[in-house]
Amino acid sequence: MPSDGQDRTNREKLSFDKESEILTKATGWYYNSEIGEWVDYKNVLCSDKDYKTKYPSLLGEYMMSHRYQNFISIQTKTVLHRSNEYYVLIVNKWRGEYEYPSIREDWESYKVTFAFIFSPEEFFKLYNINEEVELRTNRVAVLGSKYKSFTESKFLDLIQNEIMKQVSSFSGSYKFPVRKAEDGSIRFLLPNTYGSFIKYDFDRGYFETDFENFAQILAVR
Repeated sequence: MPSDGQDRTNREKLSFDKESEILTKATGWYYNSEIGEWVDYKNVLCSDKDYKTKYPSLLGEYMMSHRYQNFISIQTKTVLHRSNEYYVLIVNKWRGEYEYPSIREDWESYKVTFAFIFSPEEFFKLYNINEEVELRTNRVAVLGSKYKSFTESKFLDLIQNEIMKQVSSFSGSYKFPVRKAEDGSIRFLLPNTYGSFIKYDFDRGYFETDFENFAQILAVR
């Protein structure tokens, strides 16, 4: 006996198509105006020099999870949705929170994965960095907490949801600023909602690496 109504049809699942190499190291430089010095750490922006002298045991995930501008790895992958290609900048990083926030005790750090989804036109700006470029997107997916672990299938579902959203403009978007220094090195900040409340300033802080290292995330194949 035939059934009434529409057939139940699941949507087609996304899969990653092409991918780049993985960027795992860049020097984070941040200016400490109190002592008049630039302070450097691996993969994180922090102006507190005490982690080099007084608290070296807190370097790594504890210190990094207190700061937005940190990363464990950065990689680019592509997805194809309804014949449209998207470039996905995947940033693995540390986050953290207190088990007892009211008394600020028992800090717990955990890994989280961001997907910043760019059109090819936006992403290709990185292939021609004369001085400074700024990539923009309104499509961002985030997976990970101290309660949820990462799975690629769930991550792809979140990316697909973002791609399917109706986005009218870049107003309030995430920005990914990248600059080429005079010596040819690349300086960048992780994508964030920079605007009137959060500003980026390359005169104050940035990640720095040589072009060959940064180019790992550009060679998508």
